[in-house]
Amino acid sequence: MQNSPSNPSAYLGQLLKKPGGVKIGVGVTSPSPELVQMLANSGFDYILIDMEHGPISIETAYRMITAMIGTPAQPWIRVSHNDPAQFKLALDAGAKNIVVPMITSREEAQRAVSYAKYPPQGVRGWGPFRTQYQWQTNMLDYAKRANAETGVIALIEHPDAVRDIDAILDVDGLAGAIPAPFDLSVNMGFNDGPNHDKVRHAIEFVISRIKAKGMEVTSFAVTPAQAVEAMRLGVNNLFLGFDPMYIQASLQLFLSTVSDLNIAR
Repeated sequence: MQNSPSNPSAYLGQLLKKPGGVKIGVGVTSPSPELVQMLANSGFDYILIDMEHGPISIETAYRMITAMIGTPAQPWIRVSHNDPAQFKLALDAGAKNIVVPMITSREEAQRAVSYAKYPPQGVRGWGPFRTQYQWQTNMLDYAKRANAETGVIALIEHPDAVRDIDAILDVDGLAGAIPAPFDLSVNMGFNDGPNHDKVRHAIEFVISRIKAKGMEVTSFAVTPAQAVEAMRLGVNNLFLGFDPMYIQASLQLFLSTVSDLNIAR
């Protein structure tokens, strides 16, 4: 058996075959530090802890972030809504980026950024008593770095947000935006997914405006075809969906392969 390289991060990054120049992320809805630890050691660049659509408490989110320490993966948290208390808890748990659902206007984006930043840039309360351990530093060093090294990312999930995308992206301190294909589809009147011209055009328009601002482009891609399309549009980050779909798909692939091999005997 080959020895692993002396740099563990380099070795781990080889475990996940990535398209050239593209960072890869995955979402976790299960309240499981153990699952996060496995994913973080598979070479993902970031892991989104989903507190909007998963039964994850802030205590569990803290332990999930702890499970990523020493791995290449950066911890992101999606809060359930644009609320200052949630931002404070998520950031104090050690999150690097806060993903905010249903941002539809410049004003909502401004509020989100203010909740995430210490004064004078924002209104975040000071108290990184345990965050220092997640960042492996001390409280004062964390407080000095936090505004520059944490980000707010807006989810674009509604036609109003598409219409106001330039105003949203102009908000000082906003790190980026992500068009959310399924929510956008539903809010545009399509309940069967994003494979409609109007939805695709809206997503392409949002991505074009993000690129024009010089921001990194992140795209959801829950199927290989969506990943190929996203790369055609020049994304920097591919967000590959959520844990339940991959656990189920992996088991189905394994069992179907066993069945095919048995039939071939």
